[in-house]
Amino acid sequence: MKRVIALYGMLLAGIVAAACGGAAQNAPAIGSTTPTASTGESATATASPTASPTATPTATPTPTPTGTPTPTPEVIEMKAPMPSALVAELQALGLDPKNLPPIEKLEPKTLRGVMKLLAKSLGAKCGDCHTEGDFAAQTRRKKVAAKMWDEFVAKLSLQGQPLFCDSCHQGRIKQLDRSDKKALGKWMDANFAQKLVRKDGKDEACESCHVDWDMTFLTKWGG
Repeated sequence: MKRVIALYGMLLAGIVAAACGGAAQNAPAIGSTTPTASTGESATATASPTASPTATPTATPTPTPTGTPTPTPEVIEMKAPMPSALVAELQALGLDPKNLPPIEKLEPKTLRGVMKLLAKSLGAKCGDCHTEGDFAAQTRRKKVAAKMWDEFVAKLSLQGQPLFCDSCHQGRIKQLDRSDKKALGKWMDANFAQKLVRKDGKDEACESCHVDWDMTFLTKWGG
């Protein structure tokens, strides 16, 4: 009787084991393939990943191009030459305003005084012509100023009246408006050719300054 019960228990255990084993075999493992009902093709069982939020890109603002402002043309009022107002200051330096020597013949002390009168005539500062820290260094404006002294101030007069830097510049470095060449030519003829007098007795004309009709002689002077 005991033997029969033992056999019955073993048989029941086998049935339970078969049932559990069969269920385990029917469950597809992650990554295993099972045939599909319609095609018989294998489908891979995968775990569904958790969807991660997609970051929305921030739009970078495109800078709006701005147009380059058009520079305002420099307006220069051309003033007729006048007799120098610095006659007394030149005489105080021991100079004859009507008979000035070449600038290279001025004594150092006199030259320093002349430099102050040049600055006053043009409304300029020392640094406008000189190199800071090296006043003896040659510059374009120093060359032009020396030439203007020798070719204009020392050789010309204003219809017999003393001619100096202030006669034409009148407190400005730039005293000619070059935007209209035709108008400039007429103005120079009326104010320079007709009003200035050469001390050597020769006739004053455009060629007195524009030798061989060189219209860019200041460029050569400053070179």
